[in-house]
Amino acid sequence: MGEHGERPAGGDMAARVRTYDWSRTPLGPREAWSPALRLTSEMVLAASVPMALRWGPALNLIYNDAYAPTLADRHPDALGSPFAATPAPVRAALRAVQEAILRGTSRGFAFENLPVRLVRDGAPQSANFTVAYSPVPDETVEGGVGGVLVTAVEITGAITTAQTTRDAQARYQMAREVAGVVGAWEWDIRTNKVYADARYAELHNIAPEFAEAGLPVQSYTPAIHPEDRARIRHVAMKAAADGGAFSEEYRLIQADGSTRWVYTRGQSYLGEDGQPARNTGVIVDVTERKKVEAELAAARADLDLAAEAAGLGRWDHKPHIGQRFWDSRARVIFGLSPDEAPSQETFERLLHPDDTPRVRAAVAAATDPAGDGAINLEYRIRRDSDGAVRWVGVFGRGYFEGDKCVRFVGVASDVTEHREAVDRLVRQEETLRLAVDAADVGTWDLNLETGELFWSDRCYAMMGVGAGQPIDIDTFEACIHPDDRARVADAMRQARDPAIRAEYSVEFRTLGRDDHVERWVNTRGKVFFGDDGKAQRFVGAVVNITDRKRAELHLRLLVNELNHRVKNSLATIQAIAAQSFTGQRSLEQAQEAFSSRILALAEAHDLLTRENWEGADLHDVTERVAALHGGAGRFDLSGPAVRLSPKTALSLSMALHELATNAMKYGALSTSDGRVRVAWTLASEPGAPRLDLTWTERDGPPVSPPTRLGFGSRLIERGLAAELSGAATIDFQPDGVVCRIRALLEA
Repeated sequence: MGEHGERPAGGDMAARVRTYDWSRTPLGPREAWSPALRLTSEMVLAASVPMALRWGPALNLIYNDAYAPTLADRHPDALGSPFAATPAPVRAALRAVQEAILRGTSRGFAFENLPVRLVRDGAPQSANFTVAYSPVPDETVEGGVGGVLVTAVEITGAITTAQTTRDAQARYQMAREVAGVVGAWEWDIRTNKVYADARYAELHNIAPEFAEAGLPVQSYTPAIHPEDRARIRHVAMKAAADGGAFSEEYRLIQADGSTRWVYTRGQSYLGEDGQPARNTGVIVDVTERKKVEAELAAARADLDLAAEAAGLGRWDHKPHIGQRFWDSRARVIFGLSPDEAPSQETFERLLHPDDTPRVRAAVAAATDPAGDGAINLEYRIRRDSDGAVRWVGVFGRGYFEGDKCVRFVGVASDVTEHREAVDRLVRQEETLRLAVDAADVGTWDLNLETGELFWSDRCYAMMGVGAGQPIDIDTFEACIHPDDRARVADAMRQARDPAIRAEYSVEFRTLGRDDHVERWVNTRGKVFFGDDGKAQRFVGAVVNITDRKRAELHLRLLVNELNHRVKNSLATIQAIAAQSFTGQRSLEQAQEAFSSRILALAEAHDLLTRENWEGADLHDVTERVAALHGGAGRFDLSGPAVRLSPKTALSLSMALHELATNAMKYGALSTSDGRVRVAWTLASEPGAPRLDLTWTERDGPPVSPPTRLGFGSRLIERGLAAELSGAATIDFQPDGVVCRIRALLEA
């Protein structure tokens, strides 16, 4: 127990302060210390953050356990030492600051991001701190300032986080460049403000600075295509009302009058009251994907995790007598006026209702003699001066006398910006995840100094490597198609060359290491160089474009095939025209014959087109001829299923058309009782089967052989025989025409 029955603060430095012979210093024995010195030293020793106190004209040093590592090898001998014993470089830097505070001519000073060499667990380390120097009032000394309070807040983690954020932004930017242009937004539904990035604003014809500051949602709707507005409004309002994910494609009219297609995907959130609160997501310019491939980029992130807690408010309570003290900084944090006396009722009134039970429980635990006496908590308040909701972080400790808490001291800081930064980071990571997921983009990160390579899951899949397998640069190079390795290696060399620093953008084939599948990929990346010009990191993203490449190859094959077929068709039409317009018949007759033959050719083409020009069934060919020349009731068709090649189908279709045309003019189909029988069989031949087809007319007018062969007869007996590598004969029997066709079918 300490003086007056009070239990002193725990810890090594508290014990050292109690046993130190202060009578050898200008401060004198502890029993003679002023109330201000006693109170401040106890607060320093109770704090969990690094704190120290320089007191008196000689600025003798008192510090707590958290501050000890910053003294390195001067701890613990530095306890009680005057400022004059400080190492010369430190003394030169701080003399003017501390003397001005002690004289009362300065209200304090702070160093931002101060590098410090310290010792932790016996090992030297480097760290970064925000260090504040503040005056400590003491009415018992001349000038009213008894000492200097030193408060140190370590921000090493924040700096490391900022570097990690920059690295994430670099990978994110690469993903945007490969995936296409991505815009991101967040709609605060309750305030009807849409916060958007520059690309989203550009797509909606809005100045980026206004979009970043927040605009009503109605400011963005004029850019939506008139035909899409009602649909997009319905999707947005339904998602906002129900909560949950949504996705849609729609058009945007650009400032130059052009139209862009975009794909949007996002998430709606309801507030705690069940009402629409927030809507966030991304849009992807998919105009090119409407033609060939999908592109995506994600909304860029701007993460600011600047260090907080540079200003700490001090509070000191004596619960057993109801006495409460807040310094000026604590009053500012809670929004109290300088003349307002803080009370328990005032404090609880400022607490956010949702956090009140939690704060009460934490205070009760810290002031419970059975506990450890510590409080370390973040909670919300409604600031008294303006009603703003703020986050406050507190560190403190209770001191006890028997079973009663007689002192409860600590510090408070406004940590709102820190909490908001964490929340923004979560939302931006969600936005990035949605963008990358929608674009099917893989990301990679190569440390050029250590050779360590990172792949996302999609990268593993595109390289045909089992997920999670150990990888390095040799793994990647082995997955490149041998014919493309030299080209990829040259692109990587130029990107890593500090004299060139070329953009890394290349399309190449991969051969899966484990699945042996060939794929096409499009990869883009960027090399980051150090101050010495050496390449340090190589980051980027990759997209699978195999489907696009296959589509391009298929298109080339279709164009070549189309050229071939068009030439053949034109040659056929030319021959039909030459035979139809011979001068041996009137122009009207020639036109009729030409039109009829072109119709037959078109019918054959139509039949083949339905089969993708892969061939046709003989049943379909004969049924089409019957349908065009009297109907199925005039024809008897019989024979097995025979698959004809496109060439054979065209030739037979033209020949049967000529036979049917002649039958309608002169033969069996010219009378109501006449009929035609078309029968065929298949016979085996060396190398390929043979088709035997017979056309037989009956019950028509008597037939006499013609005095000369017309185009149709020549087409059948000469042209058809040559086309089908077989034979064709027409027999003009008195009972009706009989045509026999023999053809070798293509294997």
